[in-house]
Amino acid sequence: MLINLLRYEIKRIVWSKKYLYIVLLIVASTYDLLTRLITGGYMGTAPFSDWTYTLFLNLISPLLMVAMIFIISNTFNDKEMRARSIVLSSPISQTQYYILKSAAVFVTFILTSLVPIFMSFIYYKAMFGYNEFGSFINLIFVFLFPTFIFFLGLSMFLGKINIKLIYGLIPVAFLMGALNLGGNIIPIWADIFGNNFFNMYSFSMLIGREMEVVPFEMPSSFIYTRLGFILLGIMFLVYTCKKGEKK
Repeated sequence: MLINLLRYEIKRIVWSKKYLYIVLLIVASTYDLLTRLITGGYMGTAPFSDWTYTLFLNLISPLLMVAMIFIISNTFNDKEMRARSIVLSSPISQTQYYILKSAAVFVTFILTSLVPIFMSFIYYKAMFGYNEFGSFINLIFVFLFPTFIFFLGLSMFLGKINIKLIYGLIPVAFLMGALNLGGNIIPIWADIFGNNFFNMYSFSMLIGREMEVVPFEMPSSFIYTRLGFILLGIMFLVYTCKKGEKK
């Protein structure tokens, strides 16, 4: 039963006009980023280096996250709240309901992320004949998924309180992903997108370098913070489910 409901929820999202517009915006943005900013490489590195691909992930991530937060907001709008009472009349608990919604958004995020990822792979293959994408997969998991899981949990938590808080989160999330504040303004444990870490790390490693090729090696402290954001997101989700169950 839950599997059928999950399929239904995913179809509701991906076959909506809102989602179509989101995908079209992501396609246009991805094409612009690849042809305008990525094709020349990042700070003297190759366009298909780990450094440049991380820049690409940093640039596309704010749009992906804002799109997912917007989709999550639909879980708490008036129309959905009315439909929830019908769903909960079936043998499904509120905890299962929120898990179902979260799972549907998670699958949608994967599908949506594949759009810019596949576009970048096709671009690299067509333009440079490059097809060694193994290291890119690691970067995708490190930079995209922790950020998404954190915002998924936070959005569900805020939506349970008031949907207006989710709408307020949208510009905040976009600005956090779009701005490289650097310095000590954003500590590494609060660098949700990892963009400030990348900005400072790349400047320290690439400017004045003696080697032509500098490997992109993420320090363990940064990996731990990414795992911390995953844990925080899961904690927000668990709290949302328990709070819903009490009600």
